[in-house]
Amino acid sequence: MGIKRYIATADNTITNAFQIDLQTRGTGSNMGAADVLDTFYIYGQVCAGTASSGNTSEKSRILVQFDTDKLNEDRTNGLIPASGNISWYLNMYNAPHTFTLPKDFNMVVKVCSGSWQEGYGLDVDNYTNQTYEGTGSNWIYKGASGDGYSTWLTEGGDFAESHLSPAYTVSFVDGTEDLSVDISNIVEDWMAGGVAAAANLQASETGTIPDDYHGAQFTLTDSQGTSITYVFDKNTTTSAGSTIGVSGLNTVTKIIHKIRDVANDTTQLRMTATDSAAATPQNGVDLTMDDIGLAGNNNGGLGVLDITGSSGDQLYSQLQFQGGTGIPNYGLGVFMSSSFETGSHSYYTKKFFARSSEYFFLRPNIEARWDTTTKDNSANLMRSSSLATGDDNLNVLYLYNYVKGKLQNIPDSTANSNSKVLHFSLYSGSTGNIYDKLPLPKGGGVTTAGFHNVTGGIVSEGIYTASFATTHSVDSVYAAWHFNDLISYHTSSEVTLNTLAASNFNPDPDYVTTIDNLKAAYSQKEEARFRLFVRSKNWDPNNYTVMQSTQNSEVVEDAYFSLHRIVDEYEVIPYGTGSAISPQQTGSADSYTRLSYDISGNYFDLEMGLLQAGYEYGLKFAYYSNGSYREQEEVFTFKVEE
Repeated sequence: MGIKRYIATADNTITNAFQIDLQTRGTGSNMGAADVLDTFYIYGQVCAGTASSGNTSEKSRILVQFDTDKLNEDRTNGLIPASGNISWYLNMYNAPHTFTLPKDFNMVVKVCSGSWQEGYGLDVDNYTNQTYEGTGSNWIYKGASGDGYSTWLTEGGDFAESHLSPAYTVSFVDGTEDLSVDISNIVEDWMAGGVAAAANLQASETGTIPDDYHGAQFTLTDSQGTSITYVFDKNTTTSAGSTIGVSGLNTVTKIIHKIRDVANDTTQLRMTATDSAAATPQNGVDLTMDDIGLAGNNNGGLGVLDITGSSGDQLYSQLQFQGGTGIPNYGLGVFMSSSFETGSHSYYTKKFFARSSEYFFLRPNIEARWDTTTKDNSANLMRSSSLATGDDNLNVLYLYNYVKGKLQNIPDSTANSNSKVLHFSLYSGSTGNIYDKLPLPKGGGVTTAGFHNVTGGIVSEGIYTASFATTHSVDSVYAAWHFNDLISYHTSSEVTLNTLAASNFNPDPDYVTTIDNLKAAYSQKEEARFRLFVRSKNWDPNNYTVMQSTQNSEVVEDAYFSLHRIVDEYEVIPYGTGSAISPQQTGSADSYTRLSYDISGNYFDLEMGLLQAGYEYGLKFAYYSNGSYREQEEVFTFKVEE
């Protein structure tokens, strides 16, 4: 199983809706401590009083923040895989209410381009918890000015888009749906944002600058998360603070020089800016941090920035950062998409549970999903057959090197070591005599037909694998891991070679499943491994199998688990089978609840910290066979304790 959930560390609703008097807007209200989050658009509100008369619109938006330091810590400790082998999902859960509910609408998820403060407000109906000069963000302010926060550059929050952090659109049909969207690019960019790197601001001469550039902006962020958003102002020639005055300028070269001038302001991010080529300044301006605490600019991975004017026309698309990666983590904005935040139709109101909700499983979270499946064919070695493809004829075996209860690499024997390469061989006898080695056909880790050694590979710390095919007619073999026939690491017990055979009927297997090591209760702090014993429901043992002291479990190639809370049948972890009709290939994050198997049968690991203590939970299984997923009858229950 590959799943971890990280609960939001801050969230808030901000709005410009009118208070109950229909005269005063609630732009100063804060709802940071409320147990629900709220987003809507209201058209044609009729305001009372002379000063506020007329038809106006009202909006509400959600802010949510997560701790990516914890994500980076877990990756460093090997608890989650590297980028590219994992998917990240934003999950927010529908909060039922008695108000009207919009249908057939879209919402967007965007990164925030500046820090904000959660606050302690509770009133999500009348907007009475004001935060002006107080604590917490609202429609106008990022947070308390006394805590170093300022106003949003744009009322309603500052949100960014780039090719690294695009806006994600989520559709709602009935309006009651939960929100679940893959934001892997955003999360990985956040995690890379802590990497300090110098930045080179590249430019090229592109001709005349459009007139409509007033208000266009971009953000520079240092390695400690401090950022400045620079704004183009066509009404001034002065560049100071966060303003780049470009009145009368019409070329990229001149604008780049203005950026250089303002970036060199020591009151800002302590950047130094120099021409990379004085004779041809259009070639670029080097931006670097000085040595006073701020180690570098981490926004280097933004690539081409699309700086646009107020009408959306592209101002300049050749402004690039080179040498850095990542974006700063200021959280996310979640709200109605632009076509549903304007116009003459109201969408009131979509509510989600907040992080302060009493409901353990309904708090906003980022969910990590990855496939941990290990398919070890040690219990079912197959001879090559013309009935199967080349890939299906390969046997995959694993070696696990535990030292004092912990997986460790064999010293100087990793597969990527030039001095020592781990090998695997099949022997016809148990003695392991070199002359008993069986030659193997080309395929897998065998590069030349007739070779005796399979080149092994390392999967992760202390885990090795090798793949091969065999055509030998012997009934049984011994599998051995070694180094150059000189050092033997492990030799298996006798393994039977099986033969694939066609059938004159269409099999439809039924199974009986038990969990050999199931306990009545587990601690919330432990990670449990569940071992399945699977046999055919129509198993008819002969005298030999009856007399055997131990029966072997059948292996189900594609088996999945789900988990629910018994008291209300709430589905905590659904089957991770993906959206495809047939099973995803190994390594697909969609298959995050697929079971592994080895010589002892199917198994999976479950982190009990995902579950709320004090409740009983049920495990169910679904097996893929004969072209479809079939849920098994058995339910296995256990309790989680603190």
